[in-house]
Amino acid sequence: MQQFAVVVREVRKLLLSIKLLRTLLPYHQHILFGSLGVLFLEELLYRSVSYSGYDTLNTLFFDIPLHLVAYYGFFVGLWLTLISPNVKYLAYGLWFYAFLALFPFEYLRLAHFVQAAIYAAAGYGVFRYAAISNGPTSKRTLEG
Repeated sequence: MQQFAVVVREVRKLLLSIKLLRTLLPYHQHILFGSLGVLFLEELLYRSVSYSGYDTLNTLFFDIPLHLVAYYGFFVGLWLTLISPNVKYLAYGLWFYAFLALFPFEYLRLAHFVQAAIYAAAGYGVFRYAAISNGPTSKRTLEG
């Protein structure tokens, strides 16, 4: 975990040197969980709306690229949450994304299980990192 803390500190320095990311940093949780909510809502709507409503959903999520914005918004939120002081919430975002990889639990292939396992393992690693980094002895390591 010591090497990961050093990498996170250096990535934090690099990303905070970009003015746009400094501006977006206070909204890191909104971006992360908002994009996950949009992706979940998309899956839920495609499963619950009748076939005649697919034109509306395609317009909403693909002509207006809401799916693409939410997909890349998740990764922007992931990086912003990693460099923020609230890194403990990143694990929950990764676990929910692993859930979304398997949702709605039909037509599952090996690729879905591998993707879910990767995000769940990354979430567990970030959860361990957040638990260790919130201790009283490691405050100096994170702030650099």
